[in-house]
Amino acid sequence: MSAAIRPPNPLSTAGLDRLGLIRKHPDRLAEHFASTDVRAVPICGGKVCVSTDHPPQLIHPDVDELDDAWLLGACDGVTYVAVDIDPAANDLGPDARLAGLREVATMLPPLEGNLLAMATGLAIWHDTHRFCGKCGAETAVDWAGHRRRCDSCGREHYPRTDPAIIVLVTHEDRALLARNPMWPRGFASVLAGFVEPGESLEDAVAREVKEEVGVDVAPGGVAYHSSQPWPFPASVMLGFTAAGASDELDCDPEEIADACWYTREELANGAIGLPPALSISRRLIDDWLAEGEETP
Repeated sequence: MSAAIRPPNPLSTAGLDRLGLIRKHPDRLAEHFASTDVRAVPICGGKVCVSTDHPPQLIHPDVDELDDAWLLGACDGVTYVAVDIDPAANDLGPDARLAGLREVATMLPPLEGNLLAMATGLAIWHDTHRFCGKCGAETAVDWAGHRRRCDSCGREHYPRTDPAIIVLVTHEDRALLARNPMWPRGFASVLAGFVEPGESLEDAVAREVKEEVGVDVAPGGVAYHSSQPWPFPASVMLGFTAAGASDELDCDPEEIADACWYTREELANGAIGLPPALSISRRLIDDWLAEGEETP
């Protein structure tokens, strides 16, 4: 499949203007709020608020005070903000329910999925950075939710995203899928791991593949595929494909319970359970299967 026509992965969209130039300036931000339709995206105890319809719709409660809201961005004349609310103190009404983002992300329009990914990531970051990591003093929210400052030592804290590679390894028209020891039997996925300090993405791919399954990546065999925000809790998945130099496996038992090479026919016929549609891991597999259909 051509990268030029590839639709965005779930939780991803290019349609949101994050308004980075005005969120640093309270006066400009207040003027913007006064001149636009503002809709709230609620985060409730780590879950999201959606309607009881099927498919569900994102609930936008009324928000009278925007000082505590976190700016997400604007799209099609609407500005979206995230609000962290206590579900125990708020009557969600009979037509609303709380759901995990994993449950509803693929059922929502791309923009709403992206808004929830951003709001969830911000909520987790704010919850874990209430105190300064340098001096221990309490921090204050700034820049419409995109910075926390420590008035005690002057240190500024910004939302962090951990880069992680995720890679589909192939060898002679077969794909490698593996199972983590914590996963149920009958299920497998592609390999993944966090990027280490001082490491390029290509080096991270080669290292993770070697460490987890003992396979060397062929020289020049790493190719970028796509990316996906992954707010579980705060990562961005950088997707790759990689050509293995051999098919001999030597798995790390702490990371990999079992691994196997599969043909397209085997995967298409259900030889192993595959990741859900939400994850870029499934996208890597599906695109590889589609490439086989395009081959004459």
